[in-house]
Amino acid sequence: MCSFRAKIVLFFSLFLAGLCFGAPGGAKQTTVPAGTLLRVEIVRRTRLQKNRPIEGRLLDPVYAENRMLIPSGATLEGTISALHPAAHGKRLEAKFHGDFTSLEEPVIQWTEIERSDGSRYPLLAESTDGAGSTLYFRKANATHLSLFRRAWTSLVGHKNSAVDTVTAPHKWDRLQMYFWSQMPYHPQYLEEGLQFEIALTRDLEVAAVPSIVPVNLSEQQSLEHLVTVHSRLRSDLNSAKAKAGDPVEAVVTQPVLDAQNQLIIPQNSILRGKVLSATPARRFGRNGVLRFSFNEVNLPSGFRQPVDATPMAIESSPDTRVAIDDEGAIAQQTNRSIAAPLVMGLLSAQALGNDDGALGSPLIASNGFALLGRLAAVGIGSRYVGGAIGAAGTARTVYTRFLAHGKDTHFNHDTEVVLEMSPAHAHRMSHVP
Repeated sequence: MCSFRAKIVLFFSLFLAGLCFGAPGGAKQTTVPAGTLLRVEIVRRTRLQKNRPIEGRLLDPVYAENRMLIPSGATLEGTISALHPAAHGKRLEAKFHGDFTSLEEPVIQWTEIERSDGSRYPLLAESTDGAGSTLYFRKANATHLSLFRRAWTSLVGHKNSAVDTVTAPHKWDRLQMYFWSQMPYHPQYLEEGLQFEIALTRDLEVAAVPSIVPVNLSEQQSLEHLVTVHSRLRSDLNSAKAKAGDPVEAVVTQPVLDAQNQLIIPQNSILRGKVLSATPARRFGRNGVLRFSFNEVNLPSGFRQPVDATPMAIESSPDTRVAIDDEGAIAQQTNRSIAAPLVMGLLSAQALGNDDGALGSPLIASNGFALLGRLAAVGIGSRYVGGAIGAAGTARTVYTRFLAHGKDTHFNHDTEVVLEMSPAHAHRMSHVP
């Protein structure tokens, strides 16, 4: 009888322990809701083929209910589930550079995530689009460079890049990339370091990290110092349509804590602000410019506080690099260096002074269309053909850099924005640790 009672007590003890401490490390399971966006970086060069396994690394920690569930650096495993044709503009641009490969973008299904403590969790997530997304940060102490200085910096950069190709680590992969980039047809790869934004397609149940001190949710502190806030836009912004005074909203994606681990700005707080200025794209390569800020934070509890918050980093595709100045003005970057078109023009012009039949003349002059243009020039063996191909490449470069209509700056709903935030009218102070 005593043995039976002991078994009953043991059973119920284990049952209650399973309810309270069912997650790894004795922590309660917390739900990361479907639709949550994560930023992932490819950790290994992978051939772009359907059903090919792929490995990634989490770039930003994952929070839920103001608790860290997955620190940055966690590894993800997935599979390339489908391939879609790249955007028309991207394919057309490649053809102008002598690349006739049928460019494709992957759809990646992510199926498992592993934290640094060894705990593994099944998940279902998918890349939200084919292009990788990168955070572009504000440049400190940006200075205006003279025309000569910009040209010299461009030439030095090309020289350093060429040296790094054969001296820095992973040089074999870079040499392969360069070789294939010169081919009119080539295999496609997802390169190491390429970033993707992925979305959970179902809820993810995860235990809080045991080594992380729990957030003190009972005592919420007001904002008194300069802090860094991670957020995502809740509205689209486009320099072609936006007007000064248009409202802008964002939602806080990571809780902001003080040195005592007390909550200052909870996750899911709403930031409200406005467009300060918007300039649409114009002729002669002048890109559109956006400037916006936030002046109020609304906490889930209903508390509101006036703030000064300006972007210090914003998410964009690597194909559309952006720049942020000290006042938060954001614009796409266009390569305005004259070094490349100047060298290309000189090389194509020098062919006219050489005799026909000289191999070096058409080979060097026909730059701008990769290997395809050089083979055509050498095959025909005419300095005029080589010079014409080089001149066409030079004209294309000059047009795209200096004469074409600029591009508008556009950020979609859910674009990640990192802000510098302080109490309204307060002096800039040091970051909260």
